[in-house]
Amino acid sequence: MVFNTEVGSLLNGKDALILFFGIYLMIVMNLIRKYRTFDVQLFFSNDKKRRNRFIRRFIVGFFLIDIFPVIWLLILYAFVITPYSGPFPIMAAAFAALSVLGFVKILHSIIATENHLKFYSADEFQYVVSNWGRDDDDDNTFKAHFISGIAYLIFFALLSYLVGNIPLLIGDI
Repeated sequence: MVFNTEVGSLLNGKDALILFFGIYLMIVMNLIRKYRTFDVQLFFSNDKKRRNRFIRRFIVGFFLIDIFPVIWLLILYAFVITPYSGPFPIMAAAFAALSVLGFVKILHSIIATENHLKFYSADEFQYVVSNWGRDDDDDNTFKAHFISGIAYLIFFALLSYLVGNIPLLIGDI
């Protein structure tokens, strides 16, 4: 009987992606609290305008925070992350999972910039902006936040692809 005495990593790149993605998605959920995206009690608000603004926020948030990150995870899992063990595939998974923070920037670009009156009353928006930490920021534009959100997605996915394939380049696999 032959026993393998080599100690290997418990995680491969794809396993690590799921682990890190879950951690970062939990951070995303904490970051979006200030936007009051999922205040579901407002579905029953007597104020029709307030309810409609909430429904718009909820729909945008549902797709950007619940649906698109799962699709993004599938893309990363299938096409970006390698199934190998070792430090480089695990680092690649961490970088890939970090890209999920781009969805917060995209959410902000849609609901908390120039067109915020579709999603918040003036008082609600003041609350959001004060929790964001910037009262009257001239750079709070759709374009600035949307482009930086997309850049997060692309940059970290590309970086994870490059890092994950270092073992192939150096002939370590």
